[in-house]
Amino acid sequence: MNLFIVTGHTKGLGAALVERIARQTDNEIIALGRAADGPIAGGAQLQVDLADIAALEAAFDRLEARLANRRYERAVLVNNAGVVSPVGMLDRVDAGELAANLSVNLVAPLVLMRRFLQATATLAKRRRVINISSGAGRRPIFGWGAYCAAKAGLDMATRVAALEAQAARTGVELVSLAPGVIDTAMQGIIRSSSPEEFVDVERFRQLKAAGELRDPGDVADDILRLEANGKLFAEPVADLRALGA
Repeated sequence: MNLFIVTGHTKGLGAALVERIARQTDNEIIALGRAADGPIAGGAQLQVDLADIAALEAAFDRLEARLANRRYERAVLVNNAGVVSPVGMLDRVDAGELAANLSVNLVAPLVLMRRFLQATATLAKRRRVINISSGAGRRPIFGWGAYCAAKAGLDMATRVAALEAQAARTGVELVSLAPGVIDTAMQGIIRSSSPEEFVDVERFRQLKAAGELRDPGDVADDILRLEANGKLFAEPVADLRALGA
């Protein structure tokens, strides 16, 4: 049996990943997000606000209780949840939104990696972490100060965790993965920005008009295929488009 823990599973890439993971009967899913506690295909979902770190710790306590006395061939954490807002010049955006962005995009994945590594130390033969990053963490984008900073931080945190895993010889495999431009609700939010908030908005509108946004299901298929064969983890920071998916 394999264990997959996935955040941001109710829409977009997260929903596509969970749907495909559930197709395999030897996979168990525990999804974390805003949806109410309850069963889902392939497992269960636990409600939590990822911007609330105390609530996240409590949710993982509940998750860990579910895993008591279980054993898995492999356990995989997918930190997929993310928010792009606030979009705008740094001196014009709301401080609370900045804090929420960093909490969801950076602090929550770090907390979950920490808890996952602790909880699965004797739980699974093989352990893997997939952090969904972005090209925005590797180049500056006007109006995306918080998002760019959070994704850059996630890339570096993954590098550090991979270095630690290598030094400690834990066998944990990690990647911070930029999946490319996907046709999701987040892209809709981006396209609704004003040119004053986001000077590149027209380029993103053109990507949609030209049909250049990838389907979430196709991206999920690529990620899961590369995860299954181990090719996703050649380097701790990667771009899906460069992996020959």
